Amino acid sequence: MPILWSALAAGLLAWLSPVALARLPEPTGEPEPDMPPKIPYAELATTPRLAPLLALAAAALGALAAATISEPRLVLPWIPIAAATPVLAWVDWKVHLLPFWIVAPLYVVTWLLVGVGAAWLGDASVLLHALGGNLAVFGFYLLLGLVGPMGYGDIRLAAVLGVALGPLGVVATFYGVFFGMVLGAVVGLVLVRGRLGSQTPIAFGPYLLLGAFAALWL
Repeated sequence: MPILWSALAAGLLAWLSPVALARLPEPTGEPEPDMPPKIPYAELATTPRLAPLLALAAAALGALAAATISEPRLVLPWIPIAAATPVLAWVDWKVHLLPFWIVAPLYVVTWLLVGVGAAWLGDASVLLHALGGNLAVFGFYLLLGLVGPMGYGDIRLAAVLGVALGPLGVVATFYGVFFGMVLGAVVGLVLVRGRLGSQTPIAFGPYLLLGAFAALWL
């Protein structure tokens, strides 16, 4: 897929994302005791210049995907992921949540576009690789969630990225996980430096997403 079209599609979708964000239902249940007060999604959506900034970031990610994935028909699922990455990173950074009603539809759309790519290529193995990536990445982060502080939103998002990374190969899938873990660990150490006893939560979603895009360079 041409780089320009990928960038434009991702940017346009991201430009519209504040509208979707403003309409999201607020999470139910009691917040975690160490979490800061929840900023309403509708309030986050009114941040000045949010739409063009999200669109610019998404366009850059869409262009990156088109420029680095050698098979253009496998770029398709990365366009909605590129569009969703800036708004997911923004929300997670601000409120330490990855909204279910963004991640769940993104998972469905990613599978649909992987299916379109597989049909376009006439290669059913693309779906098998996507399933393998889905299970491997989701399983890894599920295990982390069982033994550590990984949130359910991060685990769900990992499944999305696994579906898109799987068709690109084992190396890309491995490094998509590895880079996300390294970025999260390094930034986490920087944020808690000087206050090692702090329980301040760290938003891992942005690093998980950026790690997946970094793996596309391989």
